[in-house]
Amino acid sequence: MDNSDTKNNLIMLKSKMPISKDNAMEFVNDRMTRDFKYLYKKRVCDRNTLHFIFQMDSKSHSVQMSCTFEDKWCDVLCFISPTILTLDSPYYYEALQLVNYINYHVKSWGRYNVDPYGDIVYSLRIKYNDLSTMPERCIGEIECAVDFYSDLFVQLVNICIGKVSFEEAKQFIDSMWED
Repeated sequence: MDNSDTKNNLIMLKSKMPISKDNAMEFVNDRMTRDFKYLYKKRVCDRNTLHFIFQMDSKSHSVQMSCTFEDKWCDVLCFISPTILTLDSPYYYEALQLVNYINYHVKSWGRYNVDPYGDIVYSLRIKYNDLSTMPERCIGEIECAVDFYSDLFVQLVNICIGKVSFEEAKQFIDSMWED
């Protein structure tokens, strides 16, 4: 896609007309592959899903993001891969405490949770109406998901493997996100 296509796509989004799933996917794909500040590999899983893999400060783990485009919204899920937590882990409750503590501080549209598979997932839903009226903010929210993992990756991995306690991870977050 060249620059004129991108400008036309942005004009179409800002026209306040309802946008389609295909237009939303094209816009997000263009912005993620052209302007995104993190190194990644991209895969198209199916007709409605974009999948990105981001390299973090680890030889064994990365952060994956899937953007699934439904009729009226896009669901964004961001998670550490491979899974670092099991539901029967002795560190599960400390990891859950950390996720809740992070959510207390997060002021973005998305939230962290622990899914039934033990993935620590950052989830975000972007409605196409929001994408058409606030395209830059929506792309910023998607980028923010990876920003959080960039900041918290080591602490999340370390708490899940028992290398740090909740209190130690909490102190790290407090010092990093001081007001």
